[in-house]
Amino acid sequence: MDTALPLQQDGENRHSQDDIKATVPAPEESNMSSIQRHPHANRRTPEPQDDRQPNNPDPPDTPGVLEPFNWDEFEARYEAALQEADEREQEILKEADALSKYFKIWAASASAHDDERAAKRLQTRRRFVNLAEDKMERKQQHYDQVVRAFESALALLKSQ
Repeated sequence: MDTALPLQQDGENRHSQDDIKATVPAPEESNMSSIQRHPHANRRTPEPQDDRQPNNPDPPDTPGVLEPFNWDEFEARYEAALQEADEREQEILKEADALSKYFKIWAASASAHDDERAAKRLQTRRRFVNLAEDKMERKQQHYDQVVRAFESALALLKSQ
């Protein structure tokens, strides 16, 4: 009843715990006959049945006679679908055009706002430069006066 397992590549038989069967049958198996233990042992696999009918010339995968197709109705449905798609496309184009106008207005107002800010920044910088130049000119005049005062003081000291 137990059959030897084929040798593994290294020449040894390897068994898992499931492969190893007890040599002594279980008590409930000893009371059973061989047919009771293996009820399917004497049964054969049924042969496949041939479903083809020799009188029918069409193979079984042939659908049979097709009904005539209404091409005019198909063409009408196709043209209606195209017309509907064209109408939807026109709606989308109108919406895109309106959104484009809004975007142009927004971009123009943003540009005008940026131009105003740039003009104000330029005025601020020009005023800063003018004030710095005025301050520098006043310092220059002050230093010129200080130098003239030293020169006149030196001239007085030399004359004495």
